[in-house]
Amino acid sequence: MQTEIYSKTVTLNFTQCYSNGRLKYSELNNLLQLTASEHAEALGFGYREMAANKQSWVLSRMRMEIDRLPKFLDEVTVKTWVQDFLGNRSIRNFEVYRDDKKVIGVCSFWAVFSTALRRSENLAIKIDPAIVLPERSATRESFKRIEQETEYTETSQYVPKLSDLDIVNHVNNVKYTDWCFDLLPADLVLKKPFHTIDINYLKELKLAELVDIHSRVDDNAARFAIARGGKTIFLMQANF
Repeated sequence: MQTEIYSKTVTLNFTQCYSNGRLKYSELNNLLQLTASEHAEALGFGYREMAANKQSWVLSRMRMEIDRLPKFLDEVTVKTWVQDFLGNRSIRNFEVYRDDKKVIGVCSFWAVFSTALRRSENLAIKIDPAIVLPERSATRESFKRIEQETEYTETSQYVPKLSDLDIVNHVNNVKYTDWCFDLLPADLVLKKPFHTIDINYLKELKLAELVDIHSRVDDNAARFAIARGGKTIFLMQANF
């Protein structure tokens, strides 16, 4: 039986939390994507079905609206559903609850990726239109195209390692957020929470490809760009 809205409840463990006890932003991202993966499996277009057609889902854009980050040992429930689907792309929403109160809303944009051709293509699996809930949103604003900064104040270099890769043989998208937040002073991340985070994934990144990680922080936001060979492959804006 198909479930239009999928729900997953977990208890946060110590590996998922910062030293202040709050859920890491990257682990939030990871939790959302694991829930999405389980829902896709239940609906018949999960990893196994996609792999049989040499396809995979890849995350393109995301917006998180965070009222409060859950903390260590909190029991949280993640709900997810498909808001839109058209050929080679899909909009998927998430809500995170603690004690039956919504604390996080997320809107995400996904593309169908050919693992053979390394580009987007139409989904090979037939989708039941009944699973799409076009009227149900999770955020006040949708995901957006981030305008890139022309000047950044900090830059670091990184070479992706084996541990950064996932089953599609490219850098897992959760890794980008860790690299960026690691550029910031620890006290800033631990004591000044971000209330909205917008992310744009522009190009895939593979093993041993050198990247420059740029950041700029002002009173309102932290802005990041990751570039390979001078070309931007990732953008993130985290607003206080």
